[in-house]
Amino acid sequence: MAGGALNPWAMAGSEGRNMSIDSAPSPTTAVRSTSILIWADYTNPSRSSHARLTRIHAGDVTRGRSDPHREDGMQTRRDWLKQAGAAAAVALAPRGAEAQARKSTLTIALPSTPETIDPHQLRSVLSGSILGLMGEGLLTRDPQTMELKPLLAESWRNVNPTTWEVKLRRGIKFHNGEEFTAESVKFTIERAITSKLNTLAKLTWPPSFGQEIQAVDPHTVRITTRIPDPMVPSRLAAESLNIAPAKGLGDYRERFVTDRFIGTGPYRFVEHVVGDRVVVEANPAYWGPKPPSARIVWQVIPDAATRVAALQRGDIDVMLNLPVPLLSTVETDPLRVYAELSSLTHGVLLNARESPPLKDRRVRQALNLAVDRQAIIKNLFAGRGQLLNTVTGRNVMNTFDPGPYPYDPGRAKALLAEAGYGNGFDLQLWQSIGRWTLAEEMAQVIAGYWDKVGVKTKIQLLEWAEYNKRSAGSQFRDAFYYAFINGTWDASYTVQRFKPDFATFRYFDASGDLLKAIRDYEQTFDPKRRRELAAQALKGLHEEAVWLFLWQLELLTGMSKKVKAFRIRPDDFIWARDAYVEA
Repeated sequence: MAGGALNPWAMAGSEGRNMSIDSAPSPTTAVRSTSILIWADYTNPSRSSHARLTRIHAGDVTRGRSDPHREDGMQTRRDWLKQAGAAAAVALAPRGAEAQARKSTLTIALPSTPETIDPHQLRSVLSGSILGLMGEGLLTRDPQTMELKPLLAESWRNVNPTTWEVKLRRGIKFHNGEEFTAESVKFTIERAITSKLNTLAKLTWPPSFGQEIQAVDPHTVRITTRIPDPMVPSRLAAESLNIAPAKGLGDYRERFVTDRFIGTGPYRFVEHVVGDRVVVEANPAYWGPKPPSARIVWQVIPDAATRVAALQRGDIDVMLNLPVPLLSTVETDPLRVYAELSSLTHGVLLNARESPPLKDRRVRQALNLAVDRQAIIKNLFAGRGQLLNTVTGRNVMNTFDPGPYPYDPGRAKALLAEAGYGNGFDLQLWQSIGRWTLAEEMAQVIAGYWDKVGVKTKIQLLEWAEYNKRSAGSQFRDAFYYAFINGTWDASYTVQRFKPDFATFRYFDASGDLLKAIRDYEQTFDPKRRRELAAQALKGLHEEAVWLFLWQLELLTGMSKKVKAFRIRPDDFIWARDAYVEA
């Protein structure tokens, strides 16, 4: 590599870049994978540090995105439909045959510990997926189409722009025997909207939401909002509104807990060993279809190579977050790989409220122009992903499509010079340990690109639970990596974060026409006008370069071929309530 030119895909020595690991109380802080070799030389004549070398022992990855007739062991939606049909046939078999054909326990390996199984403390789709086995909301979404469907509700209607009425199912009981009524709904919503925590509940239930929650009768609820809110049905389907019993929580009514949840779902709580596992068992009194597994164990295994080894031994049935470099170890009998394009929007959030350089839009645009994101997807993720052009994915009300920022380091340098940073500046880039596939490697290569245009980047690593707390609490001063779910399957869920009065993830405050577009979008019912306003808001956020816009990636899951009816919804929710393992 002549003259120190940046080549993120070249092999280099093992000297570490300027990088540190923040300490945190969790014992998983020091858990580090040493099984993956990616790159790289970030050689810069003005610096003595080089990128750290991490090794892969799983063989080279040469396969990119496969064609529609996959021959690489990947499971498509069509495959899943065939599998679901087979599962339905099994469901019609006599009870005795069914019991003989299935293992009693389904074990799913997680890359990180769930921070809670309290719906109003949720900070991740992982915790929401576990909670979704035990709890239920008034509405839900079809695991394929994402269409809204009734669950604990029988029906809902918009009485006027600020009032919604929901009719509830009868004869449903919580795991503790308490009856599900309108009082349960009132208690749950009030608990969610009054929480002082920086959680997904705050994203789903913004301050403008709950003016009054009224239990009209035991089976009717009326919700009055402070402003017109067309998203109420979508909010009622969020996992952060799984209904809790109004009486049975005792002292847990006020004290948010992490060790138990009482719901109405097909599975009930057994134990939560923080940092190790969550166990649920079938609810024999469930009001709906009989749960297909007697027990589901969510086992925490932070290291990807260790998860693969456990899958190969048969110690687990499913492993989440399968890294691309380890695909070849799972694409052989008796295992398979299940892949879906994730709705997670990956980006680096830029603190335009506190960091002097990042307050300048030209600097934020320069950071976007400096990174060759397509090369990262191709070389790090074997082409399994697509670029973001703004803060939400193209499958979630994204009607704005100018294309992503191009890779143009020359223009990036020019913008930095215009902003008064021709000689560059120092920046901290925070990344979580173990939460996302190849997280540290992603941080390394992004930092390398920024280094090349003069932004001298120091990587800071932090264990997930503390990292998530700090990020939601708007505590990172410079830049940090994050991947956002969409809890209401609408762009408003994401764009609301940029309002100056929003509670969490406040790193950029919209103003002027952009703020007006965001507020109007939130209150507009007409679908055509909503699409127009969404485009305006997303265009403004793109131009402001509020993030380093990165990508959506394929979500790769390894599993035994004996696992049936397991899927991941388009919003990344792990749909395990229908899953089981053949004996």
